[in-house]
Amino acid sequence: MPPAWSCRVPDVIDALVDRFRTSAEFDGVTVWDGPEVSKATPQEVLTVAYTGDENDNDVESTSLPEGLASQPDRETFTVRCAIAVLKGNTGMRAVRRRAYELYSAAGMILASDPRLGGTVLRARLGSHTFRHVQTDRGAQALLVFGIDCDAYTRR
Repeated sequence: MPPAWSCRVPDVIDALVDRFRTSAEFDGVTVWDGPEVSKATPQEVLTVAYTGDENDNDVESTSLPEGLASQPDRETFTVRCAIAVLKGNTGMRAVRRRAYELYSAAGMILASDPRLGGTVLRARLGSHTFRHVQTDRGAQALLVFGIDCDAYTRR
């Protein structure tokens, strides 16, 4: 029996990971479900509900009553994700453009099913930050973005 009340965040994270992992747009891109324990150093990675910054929350959420009856609560939340692109050379243009190509692909996937199969009322890209640096392994771009969701809790 499902709980009397539950938040949609875990369902949304699962749906996002599944969609990104099976999307042709992310073919060849490593998609991680939160922080992964791995010795691999992928050249292109998308993390869902994890940005790698210990000062950044993975999800920020608010729930409010919807009306006066004992109906489901309305919840709005942001799932924080990150795209990292590393190239073996010092060309910034290539990593910057590839990071934004992957960001656009995430937006396209959300636009194709903004309800995430009925899990939420709406999911869409929110704010993002971008930075790129030179590392000892070459140029690296990091694009951290939010997926803003509007949903009803289960009740």
